[in-house]
Amino acid sequence: MVLQRAHAWLTAVRDGFVALLPLTFLRVLAVLAGSFPVAAYQRAMGRAFGADWHSHLDHANLAFLGIFGVALCAVTSVQLAHRLPTRGGLSTRQPPLMVAVCAVVNFVIVSAVVNDGVVNFGFGSMLMGLAVGLATAELLRLAERLRLMDLVRLPYDTDASLYHALRLSPAMVAIGLLMFVAAQGWNQLPAPGAHPLHPLVAWAQASHAGVWVLSVAAALINQLLWFVGLHGSMAMDAYASRDLFAPDGVAYASTLAWRPMFNGFVMLGGSGATLGLLLAIALASRDRAQRGIAKLALLPSLFNINDILLYGLPLVLNPVYLLPFLGVPVLLTLLVVGAAQGGWIHMQDPGFVWTTPALLSGWLLTGSWRGVALQALEIALGAACYLPFVRRADARLRQSQALAFETAKREILAGAADTPASAWHGHSRMIARGLLDDLRAALARDQLWLAFQPMHDRAGWAVGAEALLRWDHPRHGSVPPALIVRLAEQSGDMLRLGTWVLEHACAAKARWNQAGHRAMTMAVNLSPLQLTDPMLAQHVRRCLDRYELAPEEIELEITETVALPDGQAVDRVLGELERTGVRLAIDDFGMGSSSLLYLRRFEVHAIKIDGSLTRDLLDNPTNADIIRTIVMLGRSRNVQVVAEFVETVQQRRALEAMGCDVFQGWYHSAPLDEARCLDYFALSADRLRMAGVPSQQDMAVELLR
Repeated sequence: MVLQRAHAWLTAVRDGFVALLPLTFLRVLAVLAGSFPVAAYQRAMGRAFGADWHSHLDHANLAFLGIFGVALCAVTSVQLAHRLPTRGGLSTRQPPLMVAVCAVVNFVIVSAVVNDGVVNFGFGSMLMGLAVGLATAELLRLAERLRLMDLVRLPYDTDASLYHALRLSPAMVAIGLLMFVAAQGWNQLPAPGAHPLHPLVAWAQASHAGVWVLSVAAALINQLLWFVGLHGSMAMDAYASRDLFAPDGVAYASTLAWRPMFNGFVMLGGSGATLGLLLAIALASRDRAQRGIAKLALLPSLFNINDILLYGLPLVLNPVYLLPFLGVPVLLTLLVVGAAQGGWIHMQDPGFVWTTPALLSGWLLTGSWRGVALQALEIALGAACYLPFVRRADARLRQSQALAFETAKREILAGAADTPASAWHGHSRMIARGLLDDLRAALARDQLWLAFQPMHDRAGWAVGAEALLRWDHPRHGSVPPALIVRLAEQSGDMLRLGTWVLEHACAAKARWNQAGHRAMTMAVNLSPLQLTDPMLAQHVRRCLDRYELAPEEIELEITETVALPDGQAVDRVLGELERTGVRLAIDDFGMGSSSLLYLRRFEVHAIKIDGSLTRDLLDNPTNADIIRTIVMLGRSRNVQVVAEFVETVQQRRALEAMGCDVFQGWYHSAPLDEARCLDYFALSADRLRMAGVPSQQDMAVELLR
């Protein structure tokens, strides 16, 4: 329980920083625009915006920093409140807006008390914002358990905004008072004594190892703070910089860590020395998400600003990258301190800001090619250290993406068939949206394809095949056809997808005819939504004419993925399809709510028994009874009965004994690509002829004689 709660807190902190990435992007742009190290650029900006243009960017940067603490408080409280369990069977989770308002109120109370009436909203209050945000979410949950939110009772049909505002008021007042008391108690605590780093500094200097020990300590402190989601650089500047680093403007010496060297040779690409990580991702990662984040982070990381990597990849709270995230900066620290102490490089006053790119900063810091070479070596060394962890992260991402994809697939397929895509939630909605975009692109680029599963008559002869949609997604592999159809149906793309399938199926049938298989029937699935297209019958006629097909060569199987629309328009389309002469069939007959109604609405040539019935035929007597009833119905209507999902010889014999006419399934053949399907037709016919099994055509000729 404790570990779960700690994980919820850490995840809320991480996601709070992630939610503020847009604010970080704006700050990054302001810093880059002000410190871009090209003289011509600086002169051009001065001419365009005046001599004080830097001050405007500084003000913008200060504005972004100035609201960071309170914004972090609000979003962290919302993130944690979302993860905490709720009371009762029905969800009583509070609206995110009200949670954020409560957190901001508490932040103002605590900040005003702690800072003697001055409210600090910015980076300096980052730790306070995190503490208040987490405490607010926990106290709101406690107030719910104590039923403080039940003190104000309103009718259930009250305006939602008013209902939540009044219902939360007693709890917010109580929590605000508690925060006030806690802040007063904090002020009464005795002031801390000596700085906790003083003993380390004294020991390091007494041991004549000040620059070694304190540089490594600075790297570890910075990285550890960043790893748990705290801004390491800001925290060190606020609490540790004066103890670990020599004062600004003081020349390099061996007694303390030196901030210009730390910025220029240790934090290459920002905290974690992430230029090496970017190079490792470019060399080893095949994950689109990692590579996309790396591309987005490349430009700011060149200027040692890597918030995008820290929170977007992420590196924060990511156990996969913990070891190199801590170890690479320590390794680079030892390397550069060793080079400086050994006399291989000589540090000089750089005269530049920390955003100066690598290689250039190496030259400015040392005045020598050796500084440039050392930085290049450090980047390569960092990449080598990060490489195995990038590969491991790739593997974990593939696993998590596969799990997320399977979850989204189940959610989409399990939902009601007529559920609009806008009703999907969370990660599943994001995945569905991405899949839909990819599906549209695949359609435009003709990247879908058709497989064909042969169908056999009672004597064993192949009499046709069903065209089955296939999509090999570059990221998720083979996407189930049911998922493709559901996405298309719920997004309004079914008419376009159906047109593609019919066109390609007819083209394949024309090639079959050229190979001598004109007697084979091509079965094509038809979504009920396509029956709303008044041009459907005309498109069928155009395909028949274009590929010189007889109407009876094509069988349109109407599936029950969504209910068959009612009305005269659909009946008119069905009538037009019947007049084209193509065969009409009902797919998945027996389990859908509209199967029997279909028989009343149009002339049916075949019904295909639902696979859930044929799969359990041998073990479920009820399924066997249903199949016998369907066969009797088919015979009474002079309709061909097709059994799908025939997978064993016992199943095949039982279905044949019950009176089924045609059989389709893995017992005869798996779905095949077009070339293998044509080979299958030929080989199957040769085997039956060699065995002396007459075909229906042979029997018809014999009868004529």
